[in-house]
Amino acid sequence: MERTKGFVDWSAWFRGWWNIPQAASDSPLFLHWIQARNNLRHQHWALAKQRDQSLKRDRSRLEWLDFGADGPNEGFMRTGSVAHLARKASSDVRKGKWLMAIAKTVSLPAGETIRILELGTCLGSGADYLLSGARQGSFYLGLEGSDALAKRTAGRLAVHSNQQKTITVKTGPFEKTLPELAMEEEPFHVIFLDGFHEGKELEKQWEMLCPLRADGVAVVVDDIRWSKDMHDAWLRLTQQKGWMALDLFRMGILTRVPQGHAEPEGVVRCSWYERA
Repeated sequence: MERTKGFVDWSAWFRGWWNIPQAASDSPLFLHWIQARNNLRHQHWALAKQRDQSLKRDRSRLEWLDFGADGPNEGFMRTGSVAHLARKASSDVRKGKWLMAIAKTVSLPAGETIRILELGTCLGSGADYLLSGARQGSFYLGLEGSDALAKRTAGRLAVHSNQQKTITVKTGPFEKTLPELAMEEEPFHVIFLDGFHEGKELEKQWEMLCPLRADGVAVVVDDIRWSKDMHDAWLRLTQQKGWMALDLFRMGILTRVPQGHAEPEGVVRCSWYERA
């Protein structure tokens, strides 16, 4: 599996992405996300962004267990600064806006709990943005392989407890925690896949999550151009009958075609992604 590296590789990906049809004006769901994303100017967004920037200035040392692609099944230990890990592996501001907008636009009757699942929490940046967009009383579950990163995530997300949001972070390799979760069969409305950048594992996770996907679920897949292997897997997911896909270049979103709507032909992209 060859990683995407350097200006030449990323430029080739960008040229290909730009040729994907742009999100059509008659796609109300996509426009709902786009409008919500471009209107994030309230206090919760500003505070989440501030916490994210603070993390990227943290020079303290951290040791964590990495279960990422190309590593052994038992993981391997890494050491580095919090700032370096945050810049390299955490969700950035642009991704954060989309995550926040998606959580914000979940439509459920009053009193029903919005349930959010994340695979691979890292330092909690993605979770912070998701919870900043979700309404009061939402539920978040993060699955993280490293105990050190899980503790960091839980500590960072404690700020959301004053809005009666329930936050749980479970530690362990996905091959253990995901099957256990799938047996519970309590569906999630937002699922963020950001924990194992390998195509076959992405598709395996997709199948295992089948009983956990609510009717109107939004499944966000991060780093879809991390490698050709990841992108090929992403494309196979987008070709499934009954699903529609929005390609945001560095990550993509999958959701079911709403009842009564025509199924779009292939993937669409959103040119708003590069706006800060």
